[in-house]
Amino acid sequence: MTILIAEDDPVNLMLVKGILNPLGHELKTASDGAEALEAIKAQIFDLFLFDVMMPNVDGFGLAQECRKDPRHRDVPILILTALSSKNDIIKGFEAGATDYISKPFHATELLHRVKAHLRIREFQLKMEAAVNEANLLALETERHHRELEAKDAELTKINRSLQDANKKLGDLASTDTLTGLFNRRKGWDFMGYEEERSRRSKKPVGVVLMDIDHFKQVNDTWGHETGDKVLQQTAKILTEGLRSADILIRWGGEEFLIVMPETDQDAAKNVAEKIRQSIESAAWDILGDSSLTISLGVAIKTPDVDWDTTIAMADRALYNAKEGGRNRVEVA
Repeated sequence: MTILIAEDDPVNLMLVKGILNPLGHELKTASDGAEALEAIKAQIFDLFLFDVMMPNVDGFGLAQECRKDPRHRDVPILILTALSSKNDIIKGFEAGATDYISKPFHATELLHRVKAHLRIREFQLKMEAAVNEANLLALETERHHRELEAKDAELTKINRSLQDANKKLGDLASTDTLTGLFNRRKGWDFMGYEEERSRRSKKPVGVVLMDIDHFKQVNDTWGHETGDKVLQQTAKILTEGLRSADILIRWGGEEFLIVMPETDQDAAKNVAEKIRQSIESAAWDILGDSSLTISLGVAIKTPDVDWDTTIAMADRALYNAKEGGRNRVEVA
């Protein structure tokens, strides 16, 4: 596996290399955006680690250029950023980033996130190889085996392998691998569909944006493996409390987004409050019976309001919930 690290601070660059060297992968470095862009054009990488604030081309611009290149369209991109606002984080995801790590970063967190995304990349490559191998085998079978029974049996086996591989690739592209929920990219597809449906029916769409309170303390106290289990259990509780028509998305990090078709403000607020109570009252054995809470922001999307505005409203309501003491629901 080959990793490109783009960082204009020599000290940070040396630190990142020191953290990742034990993984045994090939590490390429670039001291600014322009140098990184040349490296991206010159060879294929399996993971990118971009600092946001760099001269010439920043980390967002590099992510956009990678997504334009068919060779790097699905390669994981991790953004290193000291920018902490939700808008900056959303900007990174919209530019094509897969994940982000806040500066100053924790060495163990960086190592685990890189390892996780490299496993995903390895799985992608294996699936692509399996599909290519299956296709070649199908061609060889068609050309050299004329006996119908043997040919049919072999083609059935190959087709099953192709279907499984394509399904896994499709799931990988649309599902958050940790929680099993829809990822942000697939979520936007469903949101576009619901926007059109709302426009036809003239009925509102309820939106709830939520964030696990003090999640960093969970990782710092119990470790990132426990933090991952908290995210998985949270996703399970949220799923059990929603209708089949509702859409649950892992929005990023410890944030989740619920899209509820044909739901007005009162109904959306009631759902949010029930969710808040279910998280607060759940048994968190993995945290030594410590409690866990979430903060929630509720907004309503009407047919005349676009999604960006609606999400911004929900985000502002979430901010107010946190500022108001957390473990509460605020309505935009």
